Amino acid sequence: MTSPQTHTFVCPECRRSIEVDDAMRTTLLEAGCIVCGAPISEAHIAASPTA
Repeated sequence: MTSPQTHTFVCPECRRSIEVDDAMRTTLLEAGCIVCGAPISEAHIAASPTA
């Protein structure tokens, strides 16, 4: 069984860094930062390296 893809999100406004899964990544792109509400784009979410 493979583990879900994770991504590292860094907010351009509040600079918070959070590791998220695919579902949360989609939510962030639609709703913005969960901490400060700033709009975000694909550039603010990077694929996390796999172990």
